[in-house]
Amino acid sequence: MKMSYRGVAYEYEPPTIDMVEGEIGGKYRGQPWRCSYPRHIPVPQPALDLKYRGVAYSTYGKAQPGAIAQTGNPRKVCPELAETHLANIRRRLEHRLQVAKDSGDQKLIRMLEAESKQLVRSR
Repeated sequence: MKMSYRGVAYEYEPPTIDMVEGEIGGKYRGQPWRCSYPRHIPVPQPALDLKYRGVAYSTYGKAQPGAIAQTGNPRKVCPELAETHLANIRRRLEHRLQVAKDSGDQKLIRMLEAESKQLVRSR
């Protein structure tokens, strides 16, 4: 089939894929239309939540519940991680305090010393 797009002529050959008409369709501007799928791809079935005599059931299978991970106190699970975290906080606080002393910012020094006291008390 010869076609033209913006003045450029080309030969269009529709793909030779075996298509299957789906159940989904309707009318658009008076013309009927249907979704079609390649034969090698299965037509998706609608998933429905239904009730029969008050009992709920579904057209798709129920998911199997997965294993639930045991949760516990993080400090008991990994105490060395908590210690490493506190050591990093202390190291960063000492560095910030040293920078504040070098710059001579008295207000920041007081705030960082108060933060250091809070950190010691929370142990």
